[in-house]
Amino acid sequence: MPQGFKFAFNDYGSPERRVSHILATNAEAFAQGEAVKLASGRWTKATNGANVAGFANQTLAAGTNQALEVIIAREGDWFDAPYTGTPDVGFVVGVEVADVAADGLSVLASDITGGPFSVIEINTNKATCRVKVKKRVFG
Repeated sequence: MPQGFKFAFNDYGSPERRVSHILATNAEAFAQGEAVKLASGRWTKATNGANVAGFANQTLAAGTNQALEVIIAREGDWFDAPYTGTPDVGFVVGVEVADVAADGLSVLASDITGGPFSVIEINTNKATCRVKVKKRVFG
């Protein structure tokens, strides 16, 4: 199972920014490092082609009215993540529209149309990449 998204650094030296007062969607479980967005004022899993708000900073079992701690994707933040799928020929350093995979824990290297991620590094030996969230909810 992929490790999920992890904060790497911020261009301006800022530490990661966490938000812990927003509730998770009822009956939805989250894995640490999973891409999330907001729907109806609650965290929910980010879907293919969606803008990303951040990444779950905890594993949370499905429940009712539970707060989920999220690392917000801000201007200048870079994240390390695995990539999945057979890489598209255009999945190269500099691609600006790589998408989130269905598992929410990785970048879908086969889909480089309309996604939220810009890619600065790709490690083909480890199937990982470093990304910036360009299509952000809070951006």
